[in-house]
Amino acid sequence: MSSSFALLSLIVALPFLGMLFVFTTKSQKETQGHNAFHVCVFTIFANIVLIWRVFMLINEKSRDLQLQEKFNWLSTPDINIVFAVDTFSLLLILSMHIAVLIGLIGVRSNIYKQKSLMVFTLLFLSMATGFFVAADIFSFYMFFEAMLIPLFMLIGMFGEVKKQDLIYRFFLYNFIGALLLFSATMLIYYYYGSITLQQVAKIHIKSGVGIYVWSAIFLAFISRIPIWPFHYWISSINSGIRNPLAFVITSFMPISGIYGFIRFLPSNFSADINNYIVWINIIGAVTMVFIALIGLINRDAQYKIFSYVTIYNIMYLLGVLTNDNIIEHNIGYSLFCFVIIVASLSVINSYIYHKEQENDSDSRGFLCRARRLSLVYSFMIIAAIGLPVSAIFINNFLILSKLLGANLEIGGLLIFAILIVGVTLLQELIRLKTNDANCKLGKNDDISTWQFVFMLFVIFVLVMSFLNPLWFVINE
Repeated sequence: MSSSFALLSLIVALPFLGMLFVFTTKSQKETQGHNAFHVCVFTIFANIVLIWRVFMLINEKSRDLQLQEKFNWLSTPDINIVFAVDTFSLLLILSMHIAVLIGLIGVRSNIYKQKSLMVFTLLFLSMATGFFVAADIFSFYMFFEAMLIPLFMLIGMFGEVKKQDLIYRFFLYNFIGALLLFSATMLIYYYYGSITLQQVAKIHIKSGVGIYVWSAIFLAFISRIPIWPFHYWISSINSGIRNPLAFVITSFMPISGIYGFIRFLPSNFSADINNYIVWINIIGAVTMVFIALIGLINRDAQYKIFSYVTIYNIMYLLGVLTNDNIIEHNIGYSLFCFVIIVASLSVINSYIYHKEQENDSDSRGFLCRARRLSLVYSFMIIAAIGLPVSAIFINNFLILSKLLGANLEIGGLLIFAILIVGVTLLQELIRLKTNDANCKLGKNDDISTWQFVFMLFVIFVLVMSFLNPLWFVINE
């Protein structure tokens, strides 16, 4: 199916145009960040409407990439840029926009370099959207690497990472991954030309070169996922980020690796690849248990959220490696809710943290006084641990069933890690709900009415996703 109007190009371009508008607009210093914030919010809302329109035009049951938009980039060599989407990629794009919108709530009152924050947020949103709509190997690679530029700036300026060498290492490892993907892309082009992502899974490169190509692709994507031995430098960055918007954005890097595996994974695994998959499953399961236990004993609420994010990202990776089309669809529906839940938890945690700093008080028992915040936070914890209030419930159940059926021992470790991280989140909720007379936080520290109404809308979206993941799609 081809697009009669370049909708996909538009949803990539709109955040970029919003970024240019914010960057070039000059205003008084007092209103500069305020105006940039409102332009960012308006741009995201407008793009959500366009994304919703794209959902109306595609066949959500088809696994083919649809609404194809093709642009001739170079004649010699012959390279075409192709945009196209399916239900999986569109769900990720929509959840990303909603998550960034939630993240913006957490930084509305933050006046520190707010214009720069909005500029790099919109730039990342544009590059990440381009990554998810890319349907050929070259545009996929370009957006895969382009996401690193705003990400690096956001971490450096707003990540509150004390050790600069960690930031450089974070960028270096991701950049090396991008170079590996570039070399693999060049070899694929040499043998097959400028092919689409749907054709990549079916290619057969002669043994020597093929081993390098698939190894480079594997390392490029796995380096973005916090699995051993890549977990340390990712956790060193992500677990310390206090800016909720920056945390939400960095949380998309593992998802970009998972999405890369979905697009490049061979349609049929050879015996050699199956042996590697077994080892990845073992390493992934052990990493999940290790990080879950650290999250349980760590008192920092931010690390508890990071451990939750990490464990579920690894689980989705292992689900993708089953190479099962039904499981892939389930992962798409789960990721839609997972991203929104992570953004909500991050914003709420940041809000509580800053209230602690303002009042120089421990937050134990805060939710006993902040009724609106208590309702929202309790729901998000319930959704996060997988109780039946969002699409995560049934889809994660099916993913775990598949993994458990494939290997009982590894599946058991996965379930153990998920139970531990569930206890970790409940541990924090109980702490905040345990009344403490020494807590200085009171009713006046509760979230505002408009924030509460917006979060109720987010809760509505999650509940509706449990009833029907594509409830908002109206077939024409």
